[in-house]
Amino acid sequence: MVFEKLREVIAEIFEVEADNVRPELRFSDDLCGDVMDLMELSMIAEEEFEVLIDDEDFPKIQTVGDLVSYIEARMDARPDLL
Repeated sequence: MVFEKLREVIAEIFEVEADNVRPELRFSDDLCGDVMDLMELSMIAEEEFEVLIDDEDFPKIQTVGDLVSYIEARMDARPDLL
């Protein structure tokens, strides 16, 4: 679920075909992303998945798969509100 949603967002931000977005792609090297692209992706991901991406963690997120794993871990750790 996370990957499928992110795939569309990443395709739009980085101007690539969604079918070409794969977990092993590196944001800076393979997708030629810059700081502004990554900031936009971070904000959209936080809103879409209702998670917070810590500023100090984002530089460690190098690939699409890293971001998917990070978001999934944050979603799993989020307490359900009753």
